[in-house]
Amino acid sequence: METVVSDYVRVERMPGFACTLCGDCCRDRVIVLYEEDVRRLEEAGYRDFYEPTSDLERELTGAPFKMRLKEDGSCVFLEGNLCVAYEHRPDTCRRYPFIVGDDFILASVSCPGIRWGEEGDPEQYREASRRIAERIKRLL
Repeated sequence: METVVSDYVRVERMPGFACTLCGDCCRDRVIVLYEEDVRRLEEAGYRDFYEPTSDLERELTGAPFKMRLKEDGSCVFLEGNLCVAYEHRPDTCRRYPFIVGDDFILASVSCPGIRWGEEGDPEQYREASRRIAERIKRLL
């Protein structure tokens, strides 16, 4: 299976969300990390969990690092369908399945937790989206 770089679409309004604990967002995906993410995880005692992003990943996201994946394509912090570093998780994970910018909202089409018929609150995703939204805005 190939690693998913992006499966987001622009939406006019924020849909609802209720995590199904499927763990799919932690498998076969590029999970970008900013310096603050690495620092937060290292301060919590985690080591050897990241690697450099590719030139394209860095250009699109502004992130210098990405999560290492296990041989099966899952995040190094995924055990079963749960994250062992959940309290210290990176911003990419905190904002998933959305990216909320000042004037746009992107939603992951593959996330089974999105409730397309409901209205959600974009504010809870705004801060975790800040860095990547700045980069994406240039592309929109």
